Amino acid sequence: MAKIPDKQGLFFELDGVLVPEARLGEDGGIRFLDRALEALARVDARQFRLFIATSRPDIAFGEMKERDFTKFCEVLLQRLHAEQIPIAKIYSCPYHPKGKGRFRKESVFRKPGPGIFKMAQQEFDLNLQRSWMIGHTTADVLAAQRAELGTILLRTGKGGTDGEFTVDPHFVEDDLWSAVARVNQFEYSLRV
Repeated sequence: MAKIPDKQGLFFELDGVLVPEARLGEDGGIRFLDRALEALARVDARQFRLFIATSRPDIAFGEMKERDFTKFCEVLLQRLHAEQIPIAKIYSCPYHPKGKGRFRKESVFRKPGPGIFKMAQQEFDLNLQRSWMIGHTTADVLAAQRAELGTILLRTGKGGTDGEFTVDPHFVEDDLWSAVARVNQFEYSLRV
């Protein structure tokens, strides 16, 4: 009989959730959305592993170089480490079926595909049905629903107005701070 994992993951998109856009400022720093860092600091790292789950059409269409995104992620991880916010892994997909050059291909890791979540499940022995995705697009929500995660759509970023898919998230919140509060409240209610 297979072991049923009890490890939970909390996944979130970068752009529109944590930062306005995944680009370094002229000073080499990162601009975070209001209360985003404080929100992540409120996640109980003993209960949840934190993951970034992001599709990168900006790389696929040549609007951002892959090396610039890699540099952004390095600076981001350093900053989050300094804030004592442990990120287990950054999952990103630079492919798109209409992308340019080597980035032009379909991928199960591109949202709304569930591949990012399935990969994390395998690598970290996660229970996806006890995990969450916090996003700002309908693709974020649909990908998580396909992997059976809890879903929270934020009003920041695109706020679900991209019109790409019809989705019904479990919760809709104003920002990452409110989303983390919702997750904490939900998880607390299961323990009492």
